[in-house]
Amino acid sequence: MADKFELLFIARRVRELRVASGKSQDEFARLIGCHRSLVSKVERAARNLSVDTIDRFATTLGVDAISLFYDKAIPRELHNSIPLRERVSLNVLALRTRHGLSQDALSERAKLSRNYVSSLEVHRPNADLGHLEKLAKVLDVPVSELFAPNGVVGTTSDAA
Repeated sequence: MADKFELLFIARRVRELRVASGKSQDEFARLIGCHRSLVSKVERAARNLSVDTIDRFATTLGVDAISLFYDKAIPRELHNSIPLRERVSLNVLALRTRHGLSQDALSERAKLSRNYVSSLEVHRPNADLGHLEKLAKVLDVPVSELFAPNGVVGTTSDAA
């Protein structure tokens, strides 16, 4: 499971942004296309989050996914945005390359399978926050850096 602090922060941000939009959990769940219990679990940090879940929540809130990691709401730019799964994949690849790590080295240090890292870099698995935190730790960046917009890492410090 993901780091509790990270989940608590995201939970607080989802609730803040949902309340600011004037939506109840029921209304918000209908907009997302899920059951209210999922919204409740996310807002209580009682559930690990996948990239796709983070994307669905951020999209429905009208913000970029990076907004769930910081106290600043960054509007979602649909015309300039690549899918979140692809963005995370590109950022993992860029950081791995920057650190001069092979997929084998990264997967071994993160205690994940090489197949998982390879698949992640070609946008296949719906990665969860727990796995992404393991990769971020090895890559020596906060997990939020893996969600940096436009496939460009090193930009999240501007979002804080």
